[in-house]
Amino acid sequence: MAKKNTTTVLFSSLLYIIMGILLMVSPGQTLNIAMTIIGIFFVVSGTLDVVKKNYVGGAVSLIIGIAILVLGGQALKIVLIVLGILIAVKGLITLVEVLSKKKKNALEVVFPVLSIVVGLALAFGNGFSYIMLVVGALLVIDGLIGLIGALKK
Repeated sequence: MAKKNTTTVLFSSLLYIIMGILLMVSPGQTLNIAMTIIGIFFVVSGTLDVVKKNYVGGAVSLIIGIAILVLGGQALKIVLIVLGILIAVKGLITLVEVLSKKKKNALEVVFPVLSIVVGLALAFGNGFSYIMLVVGALLVIDGLIGLIGALKK
């Protein structure tokens, strides 16, 4: 597995912390803004691909971007399912890594297990506000852990 650049880890850790705080403070508005930004990103990316004569990739990106911008809430539900699954998968991968270590403690197992539970609840549960609070807290914790680890290097 390739090692991550310290700058990349610092940036992503800070981004996790900021997103976590925003999700805890205003989950609905934060996700709507994020969806708009993602939609615009896909439209711009698709337009640039079409200009570069990558017609298929550009068309796909444009369609995805326009769908996100037009569908809004429906696209958000799909994104929440995907995000929940990704969080659960990341938790599962981390759990496997922790369990494969010779020396481990119970605390190292808690965060991956919580990530799996929260990811599945986000993808398939109903408690949106509560889940966003927990997801936000997990992002802040994950960001802080990454930040501390990057600063130790």
